[in-house]
Amino acid sequence: MKRREFLKIAGTGAAGLAVGAAAGYVGMKPLEAEIARLKEPLLEDELWPLEDSLNVFNWTYYLNRPRVERWCRDHGIALSYDNYESSDELIGVLEAAYPGASGYDICVMTDGDIPYSIEHGLFELIDLDKIPNFELVPTEFRGFDYDPENRYTIIYSYGTTGLGWNSEKVTPAVTKWADVFDTTPGGILDRYGGKITMMPDITETLGAALFYLFGRGTATDDPQRANSCDPADLEAAKNVLIAQKPHLATYAGTEEFQVGLQNEEFYISHGWNGDIGGIVYESSETEILLEKTLPKIKYTVPEEGGTAWFDNFAVPRGAPHPEAAHAFINFMLDPKIAAINTMSVKYPFPTGRDYVPSELRDDPMIFTPPELLASLVRTRPFTDEERARRTAVWTAVQAA
Repeated sequence: MKRREFLKIAGTGAAGLAVGAAAGYVGMKPLEAEIARLKEPLLEDELWPLEDSLNVFNWTYYLNRPRVERWCRDHGIALSYDNYESSDELIGVLEAAYPGASGYDICVMTDGDIPYSIEHGLFELIDLDKIPNFELVPTEFRGFDYDPENRYTIIYSYGTTGLGWNSEKVTPAVTKWADVFDTTPGGILDRYGGKITMMPDITETLGAALFYLFGRGTATDDPQRANSCDPADLEAAKNVLIAQKPHLATYAGTEEFQVGLQNEEFYISHGWNGDIGGIVYESSETEILLEKTLPKIKYTVPEEGGTAWFDNFAVPRGAPHPEAAHAFINFMLDPKIAAINTMSVKYPFPTGRDYVPSELRDDPMIFTPPELLASLVRTRPFTDEERARRTAVWTAVQAA
């Protein structure tokens, strides 16, 4: 085997793993050594009494499910695990339950929505004394401005938004938002019309148009205007999106564009880094199966600028099982568990970086280089009026 190599890890051992030939690969001693530490005991202090249930609300395709289920069984906890597809859906569930309880003990919320959620009392306070593994969170992922003392949130994962593209079908290389917005005849958008998708997401796709208009290297040279709610900026972005629309195959969600890139129905797709990584590498929520199956698919954060986002654990207001919620967060922050999650779904989990194979650790599509991450734009909180303006633009684009 070459080092595109197949790695399959079955469930046994202290962290739920077995490594070696019996686990599905042969002749890969360097890689075996790299993952051997995943068999070390978990970093769990003697746990305080926990409730017998745990209700989790998370984005789809975002952890290793069997390992979580095993932890719950080991602690006598009945797990209920539900998924959502958008931040609006999550906030809607939490707000519909307020001032009562949603029934969930854990949710995972993206940074741009956290100030609103804290202000509106949607979270319980977190007791860091019950999460000793918080000390293992790298400094750069603590104390964000939306929660400087981590009173309500703790980092879950993070990433970027960019363009996945087929390097065997698209030339020249995709490097800019202009490649998917510039309608000049003979350009990439013109030549690959009908093979390009954008996300069906107001914040991401409107942000992409604003990066194209006002981002790095443009006359304005202001990537932060991706968060603009100025009526003139939004009108310009609306016109760009409407002009782009006839060249698109569709506005595609994760599953649709992943399948489309794999079967070459699509050549260029707007998406999150881990979702592109999830087709470049073999990926699964149910096992660790690592093989670089589609190296022809590349991932680009465009030159004009891109979005960096940070997903966070939170405990919803009125959570019925807060002790189990704290223990679960502590479990998920264990470096071995974080590494297992990265190796499963190809999103980065900060505490596990040093435990994953170098193929993933050194891949900028998975673990964004610090200098790139620092240069990107975080989505800011929007007021109700600003949200309404942006929604009106998106509605007009969809109707065009």
